[in-house]
Amino acid sequence: MQFLFKVLVLFMPTLRILRIGYNLAFRARTRAIIFIILFILATVTTFLQSSRIYSFQTNDLLRLKSVILEPSSPITADELDSMVRGLFDDVRDKLSGFYVIYGFTMLDNQLLVLTVRDYRNIYNPSDYPWVVSEVKPTSLLAGRYIQGNYEGIVNLGFRLNFSAYGYPVSVRLSLGDSLVFTVGYREIRVSIVGMSASDMSALENALGKSVSNYLFVDWRTFEDIATNVLQLETPLETSPDVFVLRVILVAKGSIISALTSGDLFRYRSDIKEAVSENEAALSSLQLAQIEEINYGEFQSALFTFIVSILFQLIVAGIYSVLIVRLHRKDIATLRAIGWDTKSIRILSFGSFVSTLLIGSFIGLILGSLYVLIIARIPLELIPFIIVIISNMLIPLFVGFKYTSSATLLIPPSEAFRKE
Repeated sequence: MQFLFKVLVLFMPTLRILRIGYNLAFRARTRAIIFIILFILATVTTFLQSSRIYSFQTNDLLRLKSVILEPSSPITADELDSMVRGLFDDVRDKLSGFYVIYGFTMLDNQLLVLTVRDYRNIYNPSDYPWVVSEVKPTSLLAGRYIQGNYEGIVNLGFRLNFSAYGYPVSVRLSLGDSLVFTVGYREIRVSIVGMSASDMSALENALGKSVSNYLFVDWRTFEDIATNVLQLETPLETSPDVFVLRVILVAKGSIISALTSGDLFRYRSDIKEAVSENEAALSSLQLAQIEEINYGEFQSALFTFIVSILFQLIVAGIYSVLIVRLHRKDIATLRAIGWDTKSIRILSFGSFVSTLLIGSFIGLILGSLYVLIIARIPLELIPFIIVIISNMLIPLFVGFKYTSSATLLIPPSEAFRKE
């Protein structure tokens, strides 16, 4: 406690001077508010675009990097390898991931249990939450994506109907409930951690039948239910009782490579060409039509991001110049009455930093709300770090360097000059 008191006493003069700088900045309230608004606009734009660009690796992974194949008629797992082997060999060096959505039905086709699995060990662990569009984190109405074994995501309005002791029974599931499969003396308990209202018609078309409920789980849980409840033989990847619902090929390349060399877009195009060349072998697997992110859209997002950062720096530079020029007489007077160099620097910087931080923090809050509620882009740490560095720390450094040097060039005699 004594140490904290000493620290507070030590910084009290600096805080007092910063407060004076704040009051000095807001003495011209209209000008301060205008610059706060400009800082807010720049920060919101930077945060939105950085989140947008970062989402290309997550929420928009399928639109940016993926080629999707969907069955036009039911395909079982034992048929898949012979169909995609040639395609896989042709594009293996251009892939960062090759995923298959598997599923089986149970309880008289009332329930579809589905999962996603890599093909021949070609995968990126960070892709898994985003390759099944119907249950990706941003598609969930409640809860979260599965994070481990024996967790599941179900559809909104999940309901199973069956008879028990001659009476009709209806079971509904909601977030936090568990779906329990009993096998002899053993229970397979799946905790419901997420709920989705996504359209499942594409998966139902691939299955070739209508299903009223679905349960999405990880591979281990899927395998446990299939082998112990339905008594299916392993490996399930070659089982005639497991259906292939979708095949996703993810092109190799990062956001940086897309910007510098364009490899990502070239690889995606090459994969689509390979799909056309292997059309006969792929048989019932057809190229799905999705709204792809093209190179122009990618460049546009990046260009807006860069412009917003430059705009923030320019506004910060203009504001720091205005602070020094419009308060020359005040600074000269303080120098004339004996204020030291350090105090003068803190005063000028306090006028600058108060406006910048107010605008940037408000912009960060508004940007976060827009991204989360309207754009429905997942909030990640990286965009916050980018904004803090590009829209706060760098402008602060620029403002500090200019105000510190420019204020010292104002002679005390300026205070006595007649206007």
